This record gives sequence, structure tokens and C-alpha cells, in this order.
Amino acid sequence: MTEFTFDAATFVAHGHELDPGEYSDEMRKEIAALRKFYPELSHWGDLAFGSAFGDMSQDVLSVGWANWLFDERHDFFLDYCCWRQTRGVWDGGMSEELQKAREWRSDREGSSST
Repeated sequence: MTEFTFDAATFVAHGHELDPGEYSDEMRKEIAALRKFYPELSHWGDLAFGSAFGDMSQDVLSVGWANWLFDERHDFFLDYCCWRQTRGVWDGGMSEELQKAREWRSDREGSSST
């Protein structure tokens, strides 16, 4: 089975996948706090990571920036990134349908935090 690779170009223009973005120091700290929970996205720059998290915050949770999610891993963030990469736009809010985008799991065990 081929391992799924998250593509930063899903959230930023090609050629900008590694860009740091023009974030404030506070925002960079928040992105760094999130990164430790998502090694699957370690090859992304801050611009792509922040864009993906911001898009997920809006599309899934209907908020601008879900800062209460900084304390632990939430697999629905990766489900969202996978959905956007493999299926396109997500407009279903917080729905169990999003859990169908689990190609990224490959051989991993069952679900952890949702």
C-alpha cells in the first residue's frame, strides 16, 4: 500500500508550499504549538499549515481560528486536509462524513482523538 502524502499545494499556490507566511510572532507560536501534534505535515511551511488550519476552523467549526485545539491532536484536522486534497471543497461542517477521508491513515490503528 502506498503511503499517503499530504500536499501543501492544496492550501497554497504551487511554489509556496514551504513559505513562512507573514504571521505575527504570536501566530507563529500557535502554529509551532500545533505542529508537534501533526508530524504528517512536517514538510509544510507555516503559510500552508496556517492556511489549512484556518480553512478547517472556518469550514468545519465555523470560527476564524480554533485556538482551543492547540493542546492535543485532533484527527479531524487531518481528515479535513485529506478531504480537501482528494475530494475538493468541504462544506459539511462538523459531520461524520468527514471521517471518510482517512486515506492518510494507511496502516495506522483505529481512530485516536476526534
